[in-house]
Amino acid sequence: MTTPIQTDSHAQIRALYTTLIEKEERFHEFKRVLGLYDLSDSGADQESPEAAALRTGLNEKIQTWVHVPFSGISAQQMIHWRAIIVDERFNVSLSPWKESNAY
Repeated sequence: MTTPIQTDSHAQIRALYTTLIEKEERFHEFKRVLGLYDLSDSGADQESPEAAALRTGLNEKIQTWVHVPFSGISAQQMIHWRAIIVDERFNVSLSPWKESNAY
């Protein structure tokens, strides 16, 4: 029986951010894999076997990149990361630079 990884989730995300910022090739690989990740193929909210395999492979890569125990990115987190990095969708409704926020 394996014991689950007990680490601080904030430490994990900081480690991922750090490696993506410090190593440009890792960022591009991360973005490339996220671009391949698609839930629409399954036609449901379920992750397809291909998407699950892609996510598992990315989690294994991330584990080699970071220097902390990494529990992995979930399917929901993959969707969020994809929206931000690949689709470049940000929640900018309260952005201080948005013209509609001018007083």
